[in-house]
Amino acid sequence: MTAPARSPRPVPEASGPNRGQGLLRVRFLGVAVFLVLLWVVFAVSADNFLTAGNARAILFAAAVLTIAAAGEAMVVLTGNLDLSVGSVMGLSAYVTADISTHVDGGPLLVLVAVAIGAVLGLLNGALVALLQIPSIVATLGTLSVYRGLTYVYADGQQITSNEVPSWFGALAGGSVAGIPNLVLLALLVVIGAAAALRWTVPGRMLYAVGSNSDAARFFGLPSVRVVWSSYIVAGAIAGFAGFLYAAQVGTVTVVLASGWELQVLAAAVIGGVSIWGGSGSIVGVALGAVVLATIQNGLILLGVQAYWQLLIQGAAIVLAVAVDAAITRRAALLSRTRRRVAVTA
Repeated sequence: MTAPARSPRPVPEASGPNRGQGLLRVRFLGVAVFLVLLWVVFAVSADNFLTAGNARAILFAAAVLTIAAAGEAMVVLTGNLDLSVGSVMGLSAYVTADISTHVDGGPLLVLVAVAIGAVLGLLNGALVALLQIPSIVATLGTLSVYRGLTYVYADGQQITSNEVPSWFGALAGGSVAGIPNLVLLALLVVIGAAAALRWTVPGRMLYAVGSNSDAARFFGLPSVRVVWSSYIVAGAIAGFAGFLYAAQVGTVTVVLASGWELQVLAAAVIGGVSIWGGSGSIVGVALGAVVLATIQNGLILLGVQAYWQLLIQGAAIVLAVAVDAAITRRAALLSRTRRRVAVTA
């Protein structure tokens, strides 16, 4: 006699079935309205902002950031952070570019960059998921370790655009039907990641673990494996983004993508991914990247100094986190109120 087949346990919802969707709609609408306001302000105040060429430049600048931020969002959805993104991008890009100067690997070198990023993400995931080191501490450490490895590997050398194959430049500078290749690749990553989060079980597990890891474990979800996998995927995507960024800038140095961890995290949070985990969308992340690219583009057209741009970007991060915290508190208060009403009814 065979035992009856056991049906899989449902992925748990943290605080009611509508909470996540409600937060998602509020954040997505908020960032969309903010982006429209930015375009209106810069269109009025900066010459040549509202042109087709400048719009193309903004999307081109946001493309690689969108890809890297999509990977970061996978980690943030689980309630963790990855501050080593810039270093993963830099090491993946430098090693791949260096290999291209010795081996004619063609576009397959993209897979090398992805594999390097995945390995670095695997190490991050082991520190956070297996050893239970707080993610901000673990990835702050690997940020320095991975950048240090890049310095050791490079040995003070840089790789110029004349040394890498010509298809590097063609990949970044080319276009299809007037749309830059980098923008098309960013769209493919956004569509793929959004579909994976929306319609696959592993994608839904990220939300469940990020919403309430204790409840997720109670329902039998492999929380450790889910968090670990999110870091591997984020690392692979960061490796891909690093490769594209190297192709975009041409010359690869040891400081490539330094400081990108803040931009990537900012794009994710501004785009509506909750810094506490469990809520957010990849489409919102793409909007967040466009917001940052718009701010930078508009400030450059207005002649604002670089240090003011950095200050404004930091203020945008703080504002986004504050708004996220306020929305989360408001949603939790409404959820508790509804439960009390349901109990007393």
